[in-house]
Amino acid sequence: MSDLLKKGFLIGLGAAVTSKEKAEKYFNELIVKGKVTPDEANEMFDAFEKKGNETNEQWNRRSKEKAQQFFSDMDIATKTEVAALEARINELETRLSALHPQADAGAPETDTDLENDPVPYKDPDKNE
Repeated sequence: MSDLLKKGFLIGLGAAVTSKEKAEKYFNELIVKGKVTPDEANEMFDAFEKKGNETNEQWNRRSKEKAQQFFSDMDIATKTEVAALEARINELETRLSALHPQADAGAPETDTDLENDPVPYKDPDKNE
């Protein structure tokens, strides 16, 4: 999906550059033909460029909104959500290491070490 967005951006950028070049050529032709003065052509070009920038900003904003909606609909985690989960994992690993320091010392981890667990398991089905 990222490649598609990049291609779309590059197509838009190419269109903008081409449009700007064509506009410059058009305004220069108007000056040569005497239909506008250089100052008028500059004002017209500035207005054209401003409108193009505004349109580009709108397009970028809408594209970003659509991409965010797409990823939201696909139920894909955001960078912020992934970072929060990584922080939570790190915290849990730290807490786990404090409870089981031998795991950090290279001791093999086994499922049979439950007898030494600081919080023993209590079966809810048994009345102890």
